[in-house]
Formats: sequence, structure tokens, C-alpha cells
Amino acid sequence: MTKSRLFPLALSTAMVALLVCGQHALAQESRLQIQAHALPAIDRGVSSDVVEKKILYQGASGFGILPPKDANGDDEWPCFPNPANANYADCSSIATGGVVIGTPGYTQSLAACDDNTSTISNCGQIFWFYEDDTGDSTDDLIVTIAVKQGKNYIADVVYDFGPNPFPAGSVVIISDDTAFGTLAESGPGNGFCYYSTETCVNPKAGAAVATVTTTVGTSTIKSTFSIFLK
Repeated sequence: MTKSRLFPLALSTAMVALLVCGQHALAQESRLQIQAHALPAIDRGVSSDVVEKKILYQGASGFGILPPKDANGDDEWPCFPNPANANYADCSSIATGGVVIGTPGYTQSLAACDDNTSTISNCGQIFWFYEDDTGDSTDDLIVTIAVKQGKNYIADVVYDFGPNPFPAGSVVIISDDTAFGTLAESGPGNGFCYYSTETCVNPKAGAAVATVTTTVGTSTIKSTFSIFLK
């Protein structure tokens, strides 16, 4: 994967929980729907100054069901049951300490996920968890999402959220509503290879490997999982 342009996103921080999200328009449509939600350590019953090392720690990752939109136009998941989240109402019925995500699955619909025309139609949500113990509010939070079938990219995203807003001990969920393919575009940065110098191709039946990477300062973590398009 080749990194090209990095687009900063202004972030807002709440004392109890944190929500950041950004969308970039393309011909009156947004192909980028990447978000970050976080729960600070203190809200998990952990002292915010107790960390093993000042680094990132990788958690679970996967490809889940695409969330519906709530009455305010927010994704219904992922979300924490906390009033500081924009989509709090969608999670208000679950107990503190829980989180809602879309049901992950290995087998996905090729027909639904193949965006080979100019109309964006997302088919699912890539998500991953990590714990941020860096205490670093100076360096940028940078994430990448690369999905390949063999040597071919069917999605490739590089995104810079701007200065890392999350205090030490926060558990963060990054999510991106997505599909795969060219969107009837050609050349580097086409389709779901937005903000990349790679050239995406349309997906085909069979396995795909997704690699998600998170970087804050000198700490970089990654997780890999498989998807089967059928």
C-alpha cells in the first residue's frame, strides 16, 4: 500500500466519552465514512494514570453488518451507552460498560459489495478496537485500511484524524462504512482506493484479506482478518 495525501479532521473531545467522525464529499456523495469512538479509562473503572507502556494495544477487528441511520442521521453503531456520544440514544438501553457493533461475519455478499458503477452503495462496516496508552496528544492519529485479493487492491484508505484526542487508557473503535471496487473509475486513487496512489479493481468471488493499521507517534499496531465474498 502506498500512502499519498493525508486529510486532517478536526476532533471534539468530551470528558466522559469521545466521538469523532468525518465525511468527504465526492460529486455530492461521500465515499469516506470513517469514524472514531472512544471510552476513557475512568469510565471503565480504571485509573487513567495506570498503563503498562506508553503504546497502542490492538483489540478485535472484523467486517460487520452495515448500520442503519438513526433519526439524526448518525450510524446506530458502533456506540457506547453514554450521553456524550452523538448516537447515545441508539445504545441507551444497554448497561454501562457495553458496546454495540454490527454482527461480524466471514462470508459476505459479492453482489452487494461490488461497487463497479458510479453509485456508492456500502455493504458493510470494517471496524477495529484498540487501547491507547500513549498519552500522546501532539502526534496525529493516522489509520489505514487495505483490502486485497491476491496482489490486487479492492479498497485502500489512508486517513489522518489530526492530533490524537484520546487520553491514556481510552478504548477506541475505528469504523468505516464501505464496499469494494472501482466505482467505474480508473487509475491511481480510483473507487475505494480514495486518498491512495494504488489502483483499485472490482472484487471477485473468493477470499479477501483486510489489514487495518493505527499509528500515533512512534507506536504502530495492525490487525488482519479475512472476508469471503460469495
